[in-house]
Amino acid sequence: MAIVNGVCGCDRFTNGSIRDVTKTITKKDGYRGLMRGWVPRMLFHAPAASICRSTYEAGKAFFQQLNESHGRS
Repeated sequence: MAIVNGVCGCDRFTNGSIRDVTKTITKKDGYRGLMRGWVPRMLFHAPAASICRSTYEAGKAFFQQLNESHGRS
């Protein structure tokens, strides 16, 4: 696996599997480096995930009620 300089001097991996990249990051930066950026990424995705989940649940409840009112189960 080759490592070349990417944007802003960050490492860019070429021809590597997820396992190889994970091992390389863990060796170079430890587990802290592996988890770097996790909190901002979760904060970015959490609102969209909660909207998606609540929309799914509302739709499910609506169609279940619709089926029950038409005598289907």
